[in-house]
Amino acid sequence: MKNVGLSSMMVCLSLILGVVQSAQAADSSRGFAFTDKVVLAYYYIWFNEDNWIKTAAEGGRKEGLEGLHPLVGAYNSWDPTIIEKHMQQMNRALIDALAVSWWYDTKANGPNQILDIVFEKAVAHNLKITIDYEHGRAPLETVDHDLFYFLNRYKDHPAMLKVEGRPVVMIWTAWGHAPAEWQGVFDRLEKAGITAFPIMSGSYQNGKGKEYLGPFRSLEEYTLVDIEDCRLADFMRTMRGHIDDYNKAEGLKNGKPAQHHATISPGYDETRNPGRKTGSGGFKGAGWKDRTKFGVNYPDDPDGAYYRGTFEAAMSSNPDWLHISTFNELAEFSHIEATFEHGYKYIDLTAEFVRKFKSRK
Repeated sequence: MKNVGLSSMMVCLSLILGVVQSAQAADSSRGFAFTDKVVLAYYYIWFNEDNWIKTAAEGGRKEGLEGLHPLVGAYNSWDPTIIEKHMQQMNRALIDALAVSWWYDTKANGPNQILDIVFEKAVAHNLKITIDYEHGRAPLETVDHDLFYFLNRYKDHPAMLKVEGRPVVMIWTAWGHAPAEWQGVFDRLEKAGITAFPIMSGSYQNGKGKEYLGPFRSLEEYTLVDIEDCRLADFMRTMRGHIDDYNKAEGLKNGKPAQHHATISPGYDETRNPGRKTGSGGFKGAGWKDRTKFGVNYPDDPDGAYYRGTFEAAMSSNPDWLHISTFNELAEFSHIEATFEHGYKYIDLTAEFVRKFKSRK
């Protein structure tokens, strides 16, 4: 009788474990909870080894990247080995997710092909992937095509970044279309069976930010360089206020609450890039000529003071997510990627920040 009882217990235990494992699998397929703290980094896939080797006259970008020597060497972004090494650095930095700079392009070793490799490699590194769609100002027919391609292709991929089961998509220069037009884009995707979690990328500071809440579930400012260091905390708390006001007025009622995504960055300097010497992103904001007041200071001082300052400012606004701008936009000197010049300084600082961010209640 004892043996029969034990067997029955083992069968019951196996059934229970099976149910638990199935539930866990179902939960994991839904991605992050809305309230989870997530750390995301921008990742760029447009580099080739000529960028470091050839001069601009020879078809490279040496003058923009001169003085930078990534620890992985002068790399091609389509090289799976390089992507693997980058993801090892991301794991060391405790990053959760990547926003891959992407636009639809089917050429060999182009964005579509590289994105496939990034998704493939991300699974083993427990990284989640979305895109920062670079063509937010394109005609709506193009936007519809490109976003459907991306979301339909990857929505069920184990590395797809999701919130409450919804695949995340980030849109750069979303201000190129009105909020109602973006709502139309996402409505058409929903009719096609894809309910997304859209984030407005790098557009808050253009003066067309908070009215996009509704179609978008978050605002984000990519570059902090146009903001005086002493104003960073106030800037981010103001962003937080817009999110809270929206949620009280609309978001909690319509079932589409928004999140506050705060940016941290080790610095920024695009002055070495031809045609882009007019300030951050080409904008001539007030005071941009007096660049010593702003964050155009990469490489940072030995203790990473500017990076720490952006993190402290972000934390003062009680962020839901942190965006790292960037992992490897080396041409704008905003990278945390390990280099011979700075070693793993910014990678390890990032891990320190992530621990502090996630330990806050």
